[in-house]
Amino acid sequence: MEFAGKDRQRGIHFNLKDSLKPYRELFLQRFVLRKYPAGYLFNMAGFPPVGLFYLVEGEVHIYTTSSQGDIRFIGIHRENTLFNLDSFRCGCDAVITSKAFGPVQALPITQQQLFELMAEYPQLGRDLLCYVGDVLRLMCYDAEAQSIHDVKTRLIRFLLVYSADSHTLVVPLSQYSIACAINASRIQVARVCGELKQAGLIQIRRGKILLTNRETLEQYEQQLLSFEALPPQR
Repeated sequence: MEFAGKDRQRGIHFNLKDSLKPYRELFLQRFVLRKYPAGYLFNMAGFPPVGLFYLVEGEVHIYTTSSQGDIRFIGIHRENTLFNLDSFRCGCDAVITSKAFGPVQALPITQQQLFELMAEYPQLGRDLLCYVGDVLRLMCYDAEAQSIHDVKTRLIRFLLVYSADSHTLVVPLSQYSIACAINASRIQVARVCGELKQAGLIQIRRGKILLTNRETLEQYEQQLLSFEALPPQR
């Protein structure tokens, strides 16, 4: 579940999964398992957090909302992770929106319940600190990528990162969702996807994209990054 190229060396994960797997049975014993339908909103930016959740099964997508109201898809939680970390800051409005992507089974947990569990199991507290650090690294990586790369580079990197973490060549997201993820317009994403399709690097399907030549796409990304690193001509 690691990034390609330099990102693999950083140990950053786009899809968070199994980070807290050693505590799965402990959480299942202590808290009540609940089922949530596809599209369920666990948290919404600008509103008080509703609490933490330990994800037992399914997939939760995380979004941010800018001051202008622009929504960006920034990451994915899968099994055995804790999401809605905004709930650590009581009294503050959430800065992220978390939404079920398909049916989800999760354990709702209050801040106080988690603190009590950490007091009982100190190793959980240490592992949770490392987990929060991984989430922060993802946020920092995302901010860096959005600020220094053009749309084509951001799109290709997103496709490579998503597929590498998912161990599949299929990215099951619409072009609109990808545009939200890389902070671009739907038209920009469609144009770049058209170029990649014409080059034989991807196939476009309804609501998803298939990487047909990952190795060549990785080489193309490295060429773009090398070009971006060149000093501007005068």
